[in-house]
Amino acid sequence: MSDREDAAPMSDLSIQLRITSIRSRGRPGGVIFSGSTEDGQHYVAVCDYKLVPNASLVDKGQHWHVRGTPSRRQTETKNGYRIEETQILASEASMLRPAGRNIVGWIASCPGCEGIGQVKAQKLWGRFGLELTGLIERRDLDTLGEILAEKSAQALCDAFQKFRVADTLLWLDRMGLPRKIGASVAEYYQDEAQTKIEANPYVLLSFESDWKVVDELARTRFGVALDDPRRLEAGIEEVLYRGLAKGHTCLPEGKVQTGLTTLLKSGGLARQALTVAAASDQIKCIDGHYQSAGAHVMENYVAQGLHRLVAGIDEAGQAGLFSQVVSDPETVHGVIEAYEAAHSIKLSQEQRDAVLTSVASHLSLILGGAGTGKTTVLKALYLALKQLRPGVTIYQMALAGRAAQRMTEATGVKSMTIAGFLRKVDAGEIEMGSVIVVDEMSMVDVILMYRLLRHIPAGVQLVLVGDPCQILPIGPGLILHALAGHPAIPQTELKVVQRQSAESGIPRVAGAIRGHQKPTWAEYRGTPDVGVSFVPCSPAALESTVQRLYEELGGTGDDYRVQILSITNANLGGVKNLNSALHSRYRQAGETVRCFDPEFGLVNAMTLDKLPLKVGDLVMFTENDYELDLRNGSLGKVIEALPVEETDDPCCVCDFDGTEYLLDSQQLIALKHSYSITIHKGQGSQFPRVIVPVRRSRLLDQSLIYTAVTRGIEQVVLVGDEAAALAAILAPASAERRHITLPALLNGFQG
Repeated sequence: MSDREDAAPMSDLSIQLRITSIRSRGRPGGVIFSGSTEDGQHYVAVCDYKLVPNASLVDKGQHWHVRGTPSRRQTETKNGYRIEETQILASEASMLRPAGRNIVGWIASCPGCEGIGQVKAQKLWGRFGLELTGLIERRDLDTLGEILAEKSAQALCDAFQKFRVADTLLWLDRMGLPRKIGASVAEYYQDEAQTKIEANPYVLLSFESDWKVVDELARTRFGVALDDPRRLEAGIEEVLYRGLAKGHTCLPEGKVQTGLTTLLKSGGLARQALTVAAASDQIKCIDGHYQSAGAHVMENYVAQGLHRLVAGIDEAGQAGLFSQVVSDPETVHGVIEAYEAAHSIKLSQEQRDAVLTSVASHLSLILGGAGTGKTTVLKALYLALKQLRPGVTIYQMALAGRAAQRMTEATGVKSMTIAGFLRKVDAGEIEMGSVIVVDEMSMVDVILMYRLLRHIPAGVQLVLVGDPCQILPIGPGLILHALAGHPAIPQTELKVVQRQSAESGIPRVAGAIRGHQKPTWAEYRGTPDVGVSFVPCSPAALESTVQRLYEELGGTGDDYRVQILSITNANLGGVKNLNSALHSRYRQAGETVRCFDPEFGLVNAMTLDKLPLKVGDLVMFTENDYELDLRNGSLGKVIEALPVEETDDPCCVCDFDGTEYLLDSQQLIALKHSYSITIHKGQGSQFPRVIVPVRRSRLLDQSLIYTAVTRGIEQVVLVGDEAAALAAILAPASAERRHITLPALLNGFQG
């Protein structure tokens, strides 16, 4: 909405409002909300950060007293309507009674509360307020029946009796915890929440990621001293969790102490905390590295699971049928020769070795840079497996939806994401002798690998495919990098580039980047060409230069012949800025897609980045929708806008990879523009021509540049800060800077 003041301010007004909607929450505090009085008068209250330091505590359904200066303002809604409303610039603001936001949230999300959603839960609180929990505990179905059907009222009472959460929810509400945290705490601890939190308030760190919020609560509400062992232990866990967020599964003692000194604002307290850690069950200390118990459990389980696969034993350490792998080299050679004849190709010795190794091993790795023929190996491998074991089931998967889709197209075998496999394939349905192939392993973190190994039974073959020089996992840990080169893991590395022609120059430059060597760039001539070039420019000129190059290389905003791959989503040269600029350049006059909003009715459709959606826009689908058969990362184009009257009506027609899809208002939420996409989203895809904006960033490293360059088929142009690019290329691999324990754990299982 946009506002314009139309009249002089009136005298101060003091009223009570029931909040009907939240207009805006300030990150440092402050909130704008709309509400109604008992007689139905509507107002908008503007409260600054001094009045409302924590905007997350304000929610719909609450009753507030507001005093301040009112004024009449004209407001434009999202769909273009102009309305007049009274806005109060608050000088005082206070909540009159507990909002029951935790109770409302719990009821609305509880699976046992059949037929009760957010709206009815709000109505219950609005009608009964603090009496609600008493009515539920007394099973007063007649009174609850004023709002609920008898079956729903019965279900609500049963759920409260089962979880015994009434007192907990009220207590959490009085504590001032945000609703999402209160609901999570109640669900996890049930009726023991108050006891658990009073015993150690820092358990809330598992639900609230902000140390300052929890630490303040612990010290002010519960009187926890600065040197309390609970606080010191929680401080170490917080430092380790921050390390997890940066990809580390453990941290050396020096980094832990430095982090503690910053967190606790005292070197003395940091040293005390390390002493506390030595006696803690929640913190492991291994060879001078500290690790949270959870990270240790996952990494240790992954190491043991991989060891069992290599050794051909089950979880009890027994061999039996699992130790027998059907492998006939003569048959495999025959299959390879037949495959070569059928496709008029010749597999390299590396590719042959990869097929033979994977056929004969419970666990194997197929490593190789972009274009080295990993997909060809997989196709030959599948033929050999089917020849040796007729009827064998092959589960093929990748981390990203688009990469899984490309695997299906390339191999002819159905693929899915790892998350889809875990959700859709029951562990009990996976037969002994099945083959599980996972691509894009460089991006698989320890959490996902832990889940995967827990899901697959003993007696399967696991083939891990990837390139250790490509992008690291966003989450913590390293799997492929820890296994690559390990003497106990059967593996083959493909080194000869098969995909791009040598004339393109891309393999040569990619090879230099992969080896942390300074590349020799091709000259950029300002036209569609071949090879990898670098066009230097200042940060101020980065985005305008990218747009100029886009057009010089033949980009028209109509297709993916030229694709921009950005390091980041935000900031200079990022996805948001470039998508906004190119959308405005090419779609300014395009027909706007309309959708149905529950609050405002028919409105202009907006993407996740708050940009208008128009016919002709290039778009990316950002969710895995198995009903639509669209994957996260699917690239497409809006080809038609449709008339809309209801939420479920299709709003537009989009073309994704040659298939047309009708998307409704809810499905449109998953769309964002894709004139530029992140390098992470581009992994698993290739484009004729690629442009890569380069600027100094903590995210910029050799693996990102290498991955971006290998997405191009004919031509790649990097633009921006050449010194930053060269520094990233020449620096040690980012994988070497991650602290993990998996290699040491794997070595412990040798012999």
